[in-house]
Amino acid sequence: MYSVDLTSLGTRVFGSNTIDIHQMHRDHVPEVPPGCLSLGSTQKCPVQGFVKLYRDVSPDGEVDLAKDVQIFAVQGHPEFTGFIVETVVKARGATGVMDAATVKDGLERANKPHHGNTAIGHAVWKILGIK
Repeated sequence: MYSVDLTSLGTRVFGSNTIDIHQMHRDHVPEVPPGCLSLGSTQKCPVQGFVKLYRDVSPDGEVDLAKDVQIFAVQGHPEFTGFIVETVVKARGATGVMDAATVKDGLERANKPHHGNTAIGHAVWKILGIK
């Protein structure tokens, strides 16, 4: 689990200045794609999520998630539970993909509270027009 500092748009999308999300990746998005707006960043990964809107909106403008969002992306894994993180970390440790220090760190963070099924999940429901 990592804390993501949100942009003003990210704060409006998720309802908070930060979100906590499980992160486990060997790749990353190096820059916000053209026509997209950043949702947040961490020191390790400056692009932690972005949206592309159907219409031009300033970063501080009003956004209706159900009507305006064409593309929604987050770098982390809001769908991961502690069990999934533990399983993946142990498997990657056993195959040598992760060193012992990374495995230890990952297992220590695996069951910490995160916003995958709260703030992030709620944003997804709103984008889908369900909530």
